[in-house]
Amino acid sequence: MKSHVVILPYFCDEEVSRYLRIVGRMAEMPQKCRWSFLLAASPRTTPSAVLEKACRAVAPVKSFQCPSQIFGYPQGPTAMFWDCMDYLAANYPDDGGFGLWLESDMAPVKLDWLDRLDREWSSAADPLLMGCYVPKVYKSRLFRPKKLLLDDHVNGGACYSRKFAERLPQSAREGVFDMVTYREARKVGEVLLTRQIDFSDNKRVRRDVLDPVKVLLHGYLQDKDRFIDSCLAPVRTSERRTARYYPVMDAADTLRRKLRVWLVRRGQQAMYENMLLAKRRDSASRRAA
Repeated sequence: MKSHVVILPYFCDEEVSRYLRIVGRMAEMPQKCRWSFLLAASPRTTPSAVLEKACRAVAPVKSFQCPSQIFGYPQGPTAMFWDCMDYLAANYPDDGGFGLWLESDMAPVKLDWLDRLDREWSSAADPLLMGCYVPKVYKSRLFRPKKLLLDDHVNGGACYSRKFAERLPQSAREGVFDMVTYREARKVGEVLLTRQIDFSDNKRVRRDVLDPVKVLLHGYLQDKDRFIDSCLAPVRTSERRTARYYPVMDAADTLRRKLRVWLVRRGQQAMYENMLLAKRRDSASRRAA
């Protein structure tokens, strides 16, 4: 019978603290599918007995310390990712389930969040990767051709086949993992571009919590603690009443984002705004098709 593994990679006490809040919420979200935790400590971090105890109260747990002595960003997280994929392939049977790389700025926002991901994963014959798709991101320039800022990829907080490490070539380990694996995975297996996992931010997170499609939100480039707290807060009656106005608020957000892209034309924030606009265009074209 298929089962899934929720991987919690952590580098510091602050991440453990966020995971404790996330796991506490998971305890209130029983799932029908079979699943367990894999706790992956950085080689510079002592494995957390507190986190392991909290996870054991929710689901079975395996815990290990990543062996690769590679540090810095993005090399360190990439090394930890491949350590986890290797561990997954070596220590879990290939029963058709996935390993979900759940970073500490990601949180489930629906009671049946994992069951929904399980159903979408199970809709494919032999899925290799399922995650939030980011299309190519371009920067518009006056009187010059637009410039490619970011190649298309699947965000790293995604679902991966148990045999992901074995099915991808060694060349897939060269470069930042979420920028490389999508391209390589398409060559050897089925890739699912899900709408159930998505980016959000601290200004619109409560709208996304109420979105009927989204089950797992990622607060990329946000205040992580504030974002997680916003994801996990109960839905208020007043929020449900104002949900009818969300399309108008979304349209206003898009206009403001376009303006910010023109005013802040370089740097990480401009790239992020461009990425969200590209995702919105891509989603609209997919719905139209």
